[in-house]
Amino acid sequence: MRGGTGMTEWMGKSAIRRILIAAVFALAAVFFLSVQTSQAASNTKIVLDDREVTGARDVLTVKGTTMVPIRIISEVMGYPVGWNPGSQEVTIGGESDAVVLKLGSRAAVSADGSMTLEQAPFSKANTTYVPLRFVSTQLGLAVKWDGAAQTVYLQSEHGQGSQTGPNDDSDQPPTPAPDVTAAASVDQISFSENRLMVAVSGDVTPKVDKYDSPYRIVVDLPNTSFGPLFAEGQGLLAGQQGNISVSGSSDVTSVRFALNDDSAARDGSQLRTRVVIDLNKNKSYQMYREGNLIFIDLNRQGGPSTPGVGNDGKKIVVLDPGHGGKATGAIYKGGPTLMEKNVNLDMALKVEALLKQVEGLDVVMTRSDDTDVSLQGRVDIAESLNADIMVSIHANSMPVKSKPTSGTETLYTKPESKELAETIHKHVIKATGLPDRRAKYQNLHVDRESNMPTALVETGFLYAGGDVEKLTDPAWQNRVAEAIAAGIVEYLGL
Repeated sequence: MRGGTGMTEWMGKSAIRRILIAAVFALAAVFFLSVQTSQAASNTKIVLDDREVTGARDVLTVKGTTMVPIRIISEVMGYPVGWNPGSQEVTIGGESDAVVLKLGSRAAVSADGSMTLEQAPFSKANTTYVPLRFVSTQLGLAVKWDGAAQTVYLQSEHGQGSQTGPNDDSDQPPTPAPDVTAAASVDQISFSENRLMVAVSGDVTPKVDKYDSPYRIVVDLPNTSFGPLFAEGQGLLAGQQGNISVSGSSDVTSVRFALNDDSAARDGSQLRTRVVIDLNKNKSYQMYREGNLIFIDLNRQGGPSTPGVGNDGKKIVVLDPGHGGKATGAIYKGGPTLMEKNVNLDMALKVEALLKQVEGLDVVMTRSDDTDVSLQGRVDIAESLNADIMVSIHANSMPVKSKPTSGTETLYTKPESKELAETIHKHVIKATGLPDRRAKYQNLHVDRESNMPTALVETGFLYAGGDVEKLTDPAWQNRVAEAIAAGIVEYLGL
């Protein structure tokens, strides 16, 4: 009896030890999870069918995975959710498409079988969190992550959310038949001076609407697709949606665009291009046309749709950052890789910012981000605006194995462009401090084919042994931008 009693006591103590050890591990797990997630609060937004999910600001990011409270799945997205406290399992969806997740486990079960999650569901502050991308995908939603905007876009199959506006502007690429064509094309989208510009080819009548929750302006272009150069430059051949960068605007957070299947439209359209301006507040706008250019101007507070660029006798300057998209221009690989297209855009944006401060002047960029525009497309933009002058900004290059060369030059083709080139050059050569390669003739498409004075500034040589150190020096860049702007202002007599 004593031996049995001792064994019983030992087993009892052993069981207690196991319980205590399990409890310690459980507490440690909770502590670890709390530490792991306590500092993972995210600014991520969730947009479902073109409407921001309000109340979803308590999303968490754990090791790069967006985790959302289960109530978002049930209350906002409208899917049934079940909870089994005994097995610690969450069931999402109906009987035919149910997804079963277990707290603390990366194993999940769906209609497709067993799967492994990137992050396990967990409970924090009486809230259960599940991985958003996995759950959304299993429920048949298209998921897109916009890192720049810190936004997850969810698109249901038919857009049947509680949205107040259109639901197909961003996330669902069309699947038109191979022979589907459009009557017009979008050749360029840019945003500068708080003004959206869309360059189109062909006959198209835009439809513009404004929506709240969230605030946005939606531009629909029926029977329109993306032009091949624009599509390739934006990488749209693999997916018909994208965005352009926005900087310097207190009103706009992003500009998105997408190609949508419009085959059910009553007007016979097959494709429709949609451009969305995401706003951070309610904002008035004016839409107007300039030849083949469509403008959505946030600087103008409604009123009749009359041309806005060059109003009140303002001079019009078109700034043209050379290259863009897959057309990289010169590439320097002697250190961190530098592409001419980026150097050109950075300089052009600096010049634009300076010219915006000049009264009596309107500035339009042929591109405001990493997009390619054809040489004729650049001319067409300036021609549509009836611009006073166009100034193209480049960095120079030399053939491989050429003798290292340094210097600044300004080029022109038409005789009437010579004065513009010389006026800009006299300012720029003082600012660069590089050898003077003069203002001189060269056969340039942008000048030869345009009907206004046009100059092309080659600020310096972008290759080893050239002027890379200057081209990458912020102080030098600012001086040269000021010089280009000063030459433009002097030529225009402002």
